[in-house]
Amino acid sequence: MKRLMILAISAILVANISAQEQKKEAKEKKQFTKEERVDFEVKRLTRELMLSDQQAEKFATTYREYRNELDEVFQKEEGQKQFEPGKELTDKELDQLAKKRFAGMKKFAAVQEKFYDKFRKDLSARQVEKVLRLKDSCSEKNGCGQKCHKHEKGKENAHKHEIRK
Repeated sequence: MKRLMILAISAILVANISAQEQKKEAKEKKQFTKEERVDFEVKRLTRELMLSDQQAEKFATTYREYRNELDEVFQKEEGQKQFEPGKELTDKELDQLAKKRFAGMKKFAAVQEKFYDKFRKDLSARQVEKVLRLKDSCSEKNGCGQKCHKHEKGKENAHKHEIRK
């Protein structure tokens, strides 16, 4: 009986220590800054687009400008009044929401058009398409109306959302 009790206590202690280590590891996982994420995107795109060193240098500068302008557009959109999830919206609120969404889409398109010409100076049209496609919103690809970037592969209109904040 004592052996069984000692074995049970040992198992509980091992499980507790393991759980504490997992919590510690989760806290230690690094949260990347905006600049680090953009640097990662620049490196990945430079490799994917097979850019020369000279092209990569110009591209990195232009891409960072592009991302900064897009971030400004999204921050302005997010800074506007948000409606409570699950709340029934009035016709007036729905109208306001639609107009804000259209204005945001116009701003997004204007930034893409502006930077298309800038990217096009150093990249082919196919390369620019890959760059601009990276930032397409889910609503344009899948008609769901959400800004997300994670989709289940191989399933049309069936995707998981990671809402950008």
